[in-house]
Amino acid sequence: MINIKLNPLWSKTVLVITFSFLLLLSSYVLLDPDGSSKNLSNIYNFFATNFESFFLYFGFGVLLILIFVGISSAGSKKIILEGRKDYSYFSWYSMLFATGMGAALLYWSTYEWLVYYTDPIAGEEKSLLKARSYPLFHWTFTGWALYILPTVAFVFSLMKNSNTSLTFSGILLKKQSGPIRIILDIFFIGAILTGAGVGLALSFPLLSAAISKLLNINQSLYLDFLMLFICMCIVAISVYRGLQNGIKKLSNFNIILVIIFLFLILITGPTKYIIFNTLESFSYVIKNYFSLSLTKSKYSLDWTVFYWAWYIALAPAVGAFIVNISNNKTIRELIFGAIIVGSLGCIFHIGVLSNISIYFYENAILDAPKIYEDGSLTSHALVVETISSLNFGLVFLIIFAIIAVVFLCTTYDSLSYILATASMKNFKDKPTRSLRVFFAIILMIQPALIMFMGGKDSFMWLLVVISVPLMVIYIFLILSIFKNAIKFKKS
Repeated sequence: MINIKLNPLWSKTVLVITFSFLLLLSSYVLLDPDGSSKNLSNIYNFFATNFESFFLYFGFGVLLILIFVGISSAGSKKIILEGRKDYSYFSWYSMLFATGMGAALLYWSTYEWLVYYTDPIAGEEKSLLKARSYPLFHWTFTGWALYILPTVAFVFSLMKNSNTSLTFSGILLKKQSGPIRIILDIFFIGAILTGAGVGLALSFPLLSAAISKLLNINQSLYLDFLMLFICMCIVAISVYRGLQNGIKKLSNFNIILVIIFLFLILITGPTKYIIFNTLESFSYVIKNYFSLSLTKSKYSLDWTVFYWAWYIALAPAVGAFIVNISNNKTIRELIFGAIIVGSLGCIFHIGVLSNISIYFYENAILDAPKIYEDGSLTSHALVVETISSLNFGLVFLIIFAIIAVVFLCTTYDSLSYILATASMKNFKDKPTRSLRVFFAIILMIQPALIMFMGGKDSFMWLLVVISVPLMVIYIFLILSIFKNAIKFKKS
């Protein structure tokens, strides 16, 4: 008989839920990739249609609530987390941004404007201003507020009791047992695991398309597996080295490379065009933020609800990681640092890449709308083609490929660290190296298997389906934030 001894600091419940979820998800998707994707898509469409107003009001409400908490007296409370190191603002912002955005931002920054431009609202003309503005709206203030909500709840709970486990049940339940705890942990872990699948499904085709273009070879299964192996090694090494020596350094390198990449495009490209159109579209978003947030439209149903659902579902993973790096920051710095600095980073990113793509279209260099509508290139190949059409396109494509690799790796570093942390009984106990590396490998192999078998869309739809019950849980998180804020004020 095999006797498996687990580290007594590990939470057996979290580990069992993790493996059970992975097994069930893999079985469901792999048995019928197309059917599972269609079923989950239909469920999401039902929720999106019937809960559209709830999604819109919930997202805007969370933004207002966090702003209120940030400017209140509770916002000045310093976050003191036992056993966690302090990080400079640069490293903190780098890790926060890399975890929150990932390679998905590279993809959508260049591609999303096409969705709105080629499919205008009924009765309206095609509008480049709206095509430029909607991506900025979807990637800025409300999205970051939804990301940071669980972080604030985690932080308040941990400041009250450092023995709290980094899960929903750890915050909301006094008794860490029973069916309610299992249900809460299933949603917490499920969101992390499906988030890992979405990250790989969006990032990996983009990386493979860039490598194929650079090497002038066809994208093949062998190339995909080679890139997967390289990325998995980087992730395993980084997460083994930990936050200070691994994830922090990789995130710092990544953010520096992204800044250089975007500034070089800005300088060598149509500088005035990019700056003017970015400012104009951002001004449009600010002036119309209330109506964009709360008014139903074709875009709100098809895209705003999707994005808010996506942020809500990814927030447990992003929020749990940000907790680990926010020692000695104030609640106010945490809230406004994420919402403002995160949004500014996205504005810069989207402003440069969207407008260079639109500039190519207006000057007959690359007709992206035509390619988008006739499907002559895949979406990922179109993004790569846009980058390679720049002046010094080869150099920019090399940098782009490196950024895509590092973004992918920082995302999985963070997810592995989060899941390993959640698997510890107490937050003050740091996750063991073996557990971090194990999750790093599992979190890449399992989604990769499903992706290569054609079930990648199931991850995306499952992630947004999870967002509906998560909103109910988040209402209780908001109540816990106010409850703890009142206690801190009295003390």
